[in-house]
Amino acid sequence: MGVYRSDQAQLTFAAEAAQGGDPELMQGASGSSSTTLSAAAAAGARSITVASASGFTVGDFIRIGTVEGTYANTTTAHEVRRLESIDGTTFNLDRPLAFYHAQQDDGTNTEVQEVTGVGNESTGAGDNSKFITFIPGIYETIDTPDPEMSIEGRRFLSTQSKRNFSVAYSGQQSLTGSVSGIVLLNGWALRFPIGSVTTTPSAVATDTILLNGAVKKGDIFITTDGSDDSNLDAGNYIQIIEADGTNSEVRRIVADVSDTFKLNYPLQFDHADNALVHEIAHSTSIVYTHVIEEQVDLDTVSWHVHMKDSTETAAKDFDRRYVGGMIGSSTISAEEGGMVTMSWDSVNFLNMVHNQANQSTVGTASGDLYDGASVEANMPRFGLMQTIDSDDVGMPSHMSTITDANTGVGYPSNQPYYFSEGTIKFFDQEFARIRSFSLSIANNEEPRYYIGKQGARARGPYEIKEGPRDYALSASVVLPDADKNAAATIGGSGDAGVSQDTALELFKQLLLEGDYGAGGGSKFKQGFTATIKFERGTNDHIIIDIPGSSTAGTPTAATNQLNKQGIFINSAPHSVTGDNPFQVDLDMMFRSLKITILDNEPIYP
Repeated sequence: MGVYRSDQAQLTFAAEAAQGGDPELMQGASGSSSTTLSAAAAAGARSITVASASGFTVGDFIRIGTVEGTYANTTTAHEVRRLESIDGTTFNLDRPLAFYHAQQDDGTNTEVQEVTGVGNESTGAGDNSKFITFIPGIYETIDTPDPEMSIEGRRFLSTQSKRNFSVAYSGQQSLTGSVSGIVLLNGWALRFPIGSVTTTPSAVATDTILLNGAVKKGDIFITTDGSDDSNLDAGNYIQIIEADGTNSEVRRIVADVSDTFKLNYPLQFDHADNALVHEIAHSTSIVYTHVIEEQVDLDTVSWHVHMKDSTETAAKDFDRRYVGGMIGSSTISAEEGGMVTMSWDSVNFLNMVHNQANQSTVGTASGDLYDGASVEANMPRFGLMQTIDSDDVGMPSHMSTITDANTGVGYPSNQPYYFSEGTIKFFDQEFARIRSFSLSIANNEEPRYYIGKQGARARGPYEIKEGPRDYALSASVVLPDADKNAAATIGGSGDAGVSQDTALELFKQLLLEGDYGAGGGSKFKQGFTATIKFERGTNDHIIIDIPGSSTAGTPTAATNQLNKQGIFINSAPHSVTGDNPFQVDLDMMFRSLKITILDNEPIYP
């Protein structure tokens, strides 16, 4: 008899092009009813408009997107959603779309097809179309964001109440999860509480290849032109970058159909027509610079939690997918003798789907809720989705020439980042005696509940919006030697400057409060800078600059101007304890940062 064990559970994730749109190309097993789109549908759309609703029933699963001939020749995105309601020719979906769908495709209206099952995952329409395959690092526990119900008892005026509530009604739902103590093997987990990541390879080919037509964030098909257009082929890594050098990202070509290329992972940015496309001779000698910078609007993530019972019977797989997750608060930390870890402390989600189709007390048929639907499933939030198995994990390759015929390239084999390989600079001076540090990010996100049509029994948030962003940094510091002399000073231009020569400088900084103007007469406080670096080897490191920088490892000088300030010390008690040498616990705040990662990983989610 099998049991479900925590050591046979697996969390993978992917970025979303639009909040709540879990990215997955799924063809499904075709049913009898079909129609076409009568208007384009954007990523994030919760409904579509079709030519005819004839033959469709609430509860049906539908594929949005045309699959042309054999799957290998398909050049358009396609995904599966459930019909939650039908208003004339408007289909309201159980969750937002992940991809853009044009009304017309090569002269043929984009197809909307009833599907009756997932289909064969062993074909190109299955394993080769999974994107939710990244892992955040090494983790041991997951606080899954299963819906938290607020069922409320209401007291009617009734002679039978006898001080107890008369009836219970369902209220709003919340879906909040977390992953703690993630040991970082690369920077995949770092960007989501901060903003965007741009990736630049150390070398590219000098070919003249351009995008033939603009592409949208979330697209997985591109077309190209230019004098060297014929040089691209399946298996190539490419850099897509605007002509002005912005929005650089790297993807792998996994199929070539007449200069329309399928990518191994959806695009993170919109790209204009004639954006540059560079070939990359990916190898161990090519390194990639990934720059994580703040954005006002954060990208959301999909999580997929896959569990097997101890008998590993496929029919007993327990799968849950959480969509629209905004990583609201997170912590990067390390302490002496340990590894660098990150925690996604609070992640709010819009919705979830699962693979548990029926519950016996409700009945084996679809019941009143989805009577006559294409799949007899009576459970709320049931969804058709592909299983993310262990052989799918890792950066998506979709190519057998990397590891196997499945989608992932496997768990990262990198060594973790260690505290012992790190350095911290305060006031542009390296502190060798840092015992621990913790950097926290809070986006103060707020789930919003609006009037709107959602899935059956789904009363979760309609959207999640970012609030004010707050950073904090704490560190335990052993004071420098009392006779240490350092030539550097800090202070704004024209100021006398403040010496950093002695072991008591932190105490002085506490009292100065980041104000280095004469008599506090400057416009604003200034603060100071810091750099945190973890170096794993040659051309392999993480650098955190506070505030941001144009050159990694050299933070932009803090000034006493609006929006250009640095770090401020809130507390630094010089308490007399049993610690020898003398130790101070710093609590600081700051307004901005930038993270730069250099490694051999070509694709960041």
